[in-house]
Amino acid sequence: MAVITISKEFGTDSEKVAALAAEKLGYEYIGKHLLAEIAKELNISESEAEIFSQTSSSKILRHIDRYTCSLVQKVVDGEHGCLDDGNYYKATKKLVEKLFDNDNVIILGWGSQCVLSGRPNTLHVRLRKDEEEKIKRAMDVKNVDDNTAKKIVKKEEGDLRSYIKQFFQKDWNDAGLYDLVIDMGKVDVEKAAEMICDNVKHKV
Repeated sequence: MAVITISKEFGTDSEKVAALAAEKLGYEYIGKHLLAEIAKELNISESEAEIFSQTSSSKILRHIDRYTCSLVQKVVDGEHGCLDDGNYYKATKKLVEKLFDNDNVIILGWGSQCVLSGRPNTLHVRLRKDEEEKIKRAMDVKNVDDNTAKKIVKKEEGDLRSYIKQFFQKDWNDAGLYDLVIDMGKVDVEKAAEMICDNVKHKV
């Protein structure tokens, strides 16, 4: 029984890696975009939301309230950046800590590598890629030129880096925050998931 946190750089297929590793291990996983989908589901009537929560077997839902969902949804929708709302940090930190108490979960993002730093039975994973590969990925996915792609990568990673710096006073790239660093330019999603599964065995 363990908790896995995943920190990702741009273009590292983090959602796919997290989902596949969770499937192989029989874990649940939660990331910002997954919570955003839940938030959309909960953006309905009170009675419908209650039914939605009651009929789901996911332990994750037991720890998600409408307040947390609304904050995450605003960030995903771009209504404001995560750095200008300390409530976002407080809500997601509380959620990460609750998920840790339940075990057998993969948490993607939210500074979870910092929130759960030093906790027993945790595996902190970093997914990385060379800069040129990230820029090429941005060009392909966003259908933009080289210059624009560089700005996209810089913006996305800059926000993540600043979040870790502001709320945890840590360097996002500090190797000491992670137990396992995977170069996604050298392995595919399947191999990355296998590496996570192999390494988590040493944590339980």
